[in-house]
Amino acid sequence: MTHMTNTIAQQREDAERELSAARAELASLGASASPSRLERALERLQAAQEALALAA
Repeated sequence: MTHMTNTIAQQREDAERELSAARAELASLGASASPSRLERALERLQAAQEALALAA
């Protein structure tokens, strides 16, 4: 059971780290970012939010 708890905790930490990175990426994009680059950053953010929700 301890291993399972550690695995869940690690998944949550990984999801939180990815969400933070996705937010930073999106925040770093300037007005000159291409629409496709912005779309990819938004998709990454959405995927990270969903992963965190599943890890909760």
